[in-house]
Amino acid sequence: MATEIGILHQLKAVNRKTKFIPVNDQASCKYMKMITPAKLLACLRYDSPGVNPYEIHVPDDVSAAARLAVERMIEIGESGRGGE
Repeated sequence: MATEIGILHQLKAVNRKTKFIPVNDQASCKYMKMITPAKLLACLRYDSPGVNPYEIHVPDDVSAAARLAVERMIEIGESGRGGE
């Protein structure tokens, strides 16, 4: 599996019959591990006047490329846990 190793437990939970083997068992992202449901909810619920401290801005070409990649993954993928 070519992904961040922290996602492997979710993949295993969705398909227990498949043996997932990481391409690189050192592929760990400290930034992805900093994201928690509570932090995500806080940034989505931020409702104070002024600048949202959680808001980020990326160049249009970067966001367009990222959006295209996500849309392609959704197009070829299947719903996981909690999906339809």
